[in-house]
Amino acid sequence: MKKHPKSIDGLMRYLRDEKGIQISGSAQKRKLMNIGYYHGYKGYRYIRTPGRHVAYRNFDELMAVYRFDTQLKGLFYPIVMEIETAFKNYVLEILIDKVHSENFQDVYYKALDDYKRFAPDSETARKNKYDGSESSFKKALKRRLDLRNRIYKIQTDAYANENKIASHYLSQDKSLPIWAIFELLSLGEFGHFVSCLNMECRQAISGKLGIRRSDDTAAVMPQRLIYATKDLRNAVAHNDVVFDTRFKKSRIAAPLSHVVSYATGVESLRFDTVTDYLVLLVYQMKMIHESKTNMKKLVAGFEDIAGSFRRAVPTAIYRRVIYTEDDKKLEQLKRYISKSDIQLSDGRK
Repeated sequence: MKKHPKSIDGLMRYLRDEKGIQISGSAQKRKLMNIGYYHGYKGYRYIRTPGRHVAYRNFDELMAVYRFDTQLKGLFYPIVMEIETAFKNYVLEILIDKVHSENFQDVYYKALDDYKRFAPDSETARKNKYDGSESSFKKALKRRLDLRNRIYKIQTDAYANENKIASHYLSQDKSLPIWAIFELLSLGEFGHFVSCLNMECRQAISGKLGIRRSDDTAAVMPQRLIYATKDLRNAVAHNDVVFDTRFKKSRIAAPLSHVVSYATGVESLRFDTVTDYLVLLVYQMKMIHESKTNMKKLVAGFEDIAGSFRRAVPTAIYRRVIYTEDDKKLEQLKRYISKSDIQLSDGRK
């Protein structure tokens, strides 16, 4: 028998009768309509995976989770966008210094040539005993070619969509400068770009971000930071659910967790709670020379939001989102900020 879409009243009866959630009255009806049943209840009926349902007693508890998630996105959005912009500008500055050109073709041939170190006859290949099948070389070369093709497609799509930057250059039969290309790249695509840069460029980026050479001998930490941040950035920007880290597409590299943990003094970073992503953001804020005041403001904002959430839901629900050990992590993070030796160019700390 074919199921028919439920009216809002039918959905309220379904929540009461089938899910045991107390919901009634015009006020809660409006709230359900405002958050949307499918995006709202369907998105918040579980934590992290669809099989881990939340036993809500009433609609107010569900709304508390929704409100917590919404407030987190509002708190994180300006920070992740600032980090993305800063990282792109740092890389741009290094490229201009190394290549002495903003032309993409020059960058492509002079800086995006990391594949060469995997060539069977290269010193790096001999030192690291890459296999004789040239698989590492072919893989690296293919990633470079894929990047070039992707960048060309991005420009084509941008022009077709009447992007002002793309239209300005391409309508005059001019190539987009590298800074304009960066404006069009998503954070994930930017991470791909950075991973294809040669060792000299990547080492310069790592150094500019203040990463110790001993922590990043292969100069891969910048791209790992980008990849670790991109899923959060996309979830926040596209209004997806963030409170339970379901946005994480792949496992965060263990070496990155160790580096962030060592630098901040925050233990046991596994990135399975949103608190760990707060630590990641603060760590990157220090990299881009944000002030202590703004880092403290971010943490205080998180604590205020989490405190309101804690008062609005049973402890059993709260501790499935904010773990007991997260309380200690927040204290360790605040100590890291307080002892930070950040010095901005105008002398402020």
